[in-house]
Amino acid sequence: MTENFYKTKVRITCVEKTGKCEYNVGDTYVYEHPMDYIKGLCMGIQDPARPWISQVAHGQPSWEADDQSIYRIHCISKKGTVWKLEKTEE
Repeated sequence: MTENFYKTKVRITCVEKTGKCEYNVGDTYVYEHPMDYIKGLCMGIQDPARPWISQVAHGQPSWEADDQSIYRIHCISKKGTVWKLEKTEE
């Protein structure tokens, strides 16, 4: 891994909500380091996000046809939330 990888920040934003969840559309958090966990953010989204955070940090294209610079992932609940992962300079 390159030194820049460790300096890359990844933003995770709630973009869709179904059912009951403490998070709302627009809630945003930033991974200051791709290998970190975010205190206060549910592990039900952090665990599914984990493999993709490093992909985003490395600039690997996603499966999203409309914008391959972002990834969209679902939390573990079938009635949960969808989150967008993207590189950020914040």
